[in-house]
Amino acid sequence: MLALLMACGFLVVGQLYVTIPLVRGIASRFAVDPARASLSGTAFGLAYAAGFLIFGPLSDRYGRKRMILIGLVGTTLATALVGMASGFGFLLLARAVQGLAASIFPPSALSLVTEDLPAQHRPLGVSLMSFAFLGAAPLAQLFAAGSNGELPAIMFQLAPLYAVGALGLAFTASSKRTTSAPQNDAQAARPAGLLRDPGIVAAWLAAVTVLLGFVSFYSGAQILGATIGVDLQTLRLVGLPPLLFTFAAAPLTRRYGATVTARLGLILAAAALGIAAIATPSAALLASAFLSGGVALAVPGLIATVAGRTTNANRGRALAIYSFALFVGASTAPPIAQALAGLGAAPLWLLSAVLLLLAALGLTFGISRPSSSSPR
Repeated sequence: MLALLMACGFLVVGQLYVTIPLVRGIASRFAVDPARASLSGTAFGLAYAAGFLIFGPLSDRYGRKRMILIGLVGTTLATALVGMASGFGFLLLARAVQGLAASIFPPSALSLVTEDLPAQHRPLGVSLMSFAFLGAAPLAQLFAAGSNGELPAIMFQLAPLYAVGALGLAFTASSKRTTSAPQNDAQAARPAGLLRDPGIVAAWLAAVTVLLGFVSFYSGAQILGATIGVDLQTLRLVGLPPLLFTFAAAPLTRRYGATVTARLGLILAAAALGIAAIATPSAALLASAFLSGGVALAVPGLIATVAGRTTNANRGRALAIYSFALFVGASTAPPIAQALAGLGAAPLWLLSAVLLLLAALGLTFGISRPSSSSPR
């Protein structure tokens, strides 16, 4: 089951990035300028982030497996719809529908892994799913760039794969339903109940900074690459192997705890952006490696922190808000990079470094404070 969930994770989250290499082809196909063509990614991303807040709580109520299957079937249909788009307005609408359908998968799958695996294997399960979600970014772009560049052909190739994933999970995934919660759990399942746990709130706030720093680095490098003198393709390739640090998160979490893993990742990512601010080719390459490693530790660490402080009654909602926060950071990074790049590399990347350090500090204080709820 876990291998199939990972495969679906690559495919589903990859839709967030698959149009990045296709912007020129989309612009040519629909007779729009590249700036407007890039909205095909924005339409998906905004609906994707908003959908977490809707469907995460529904998975608490109706069950993880049911919601995952609904999401994969919906993504199958929406992906085919994107492939059939004949006008740019219809394309944006179809991408938004696709993003909404795709958003069902991540919080439901993370909750299922947390609840279905034996306790000793949960950190590894979270690390594997985190690797799938993070690895989707480069793999989706490599797939799109290596194709013939036509959006319909890519979508028609991908659509059946979601259906195959749904069919496979229908036979392998657990059908356990969340049992009716006692009164205390029912209270904790509400947003106000989660807000009473400072550790969960600190993890949510930290999540905003993770992809904010990650995307700000690569967006800034895209703008400042010629000034720094670094080859962008090399920069991306250097950042790929350290994503395997997600597998180091499992033993670290088992031995030292999820919050220690998360804080280590946040501090490593902050250090990477501090190195990047030196603005030399070697500093940028070193920063790319360290930043990927930091994100690879921070993401599973934060997921495990949130999941470990919740119950079956509220885990889907808590992870949905976490996922929303993560992609709010990713969505706000490009305009921030555009605004600050004119001031130079130091203001751009040091701002993200400071935010990451503040997130690590906030997580330390949040976890140290007792919660008014009692997650199990």
